[in-house]
Amino acid sequence: MNNWVGLTVAEILALCATDFAEVGMIDEPPGKLRAIEFPCHAAGGGRKVVLEFDYDSSLFSSARSWPRALVEGRTVVRVRSPGSDAPASDR
Repeated sequence: MNNWVGLTVAEILALCATDFAEVGMIDEPPGKLRAIEFPCHAAGGGRKVVLEFDYDSSLFSSARSWPRALVEGRTVVRVRSPGSDAPASDR
């Protein structure tokens, strides 16, 4: 999973066999999308993964709603497990 850095969200969702409908948005503070969380079905039965990407103003939404194409086009800068600051392992 650490080799996912540099890939787009769309590429990783395809590798995980995860539908975009299963993606949860992580916006902190509210409205500033910084990461997504989803189950990676190709990694041990749906293990949850968090993908982080660099923030820019296109990721701000006062309605807290982001177009699929915008999210899927983001380049991943960090992969981690939910609730952890440590990188996700490939295990």
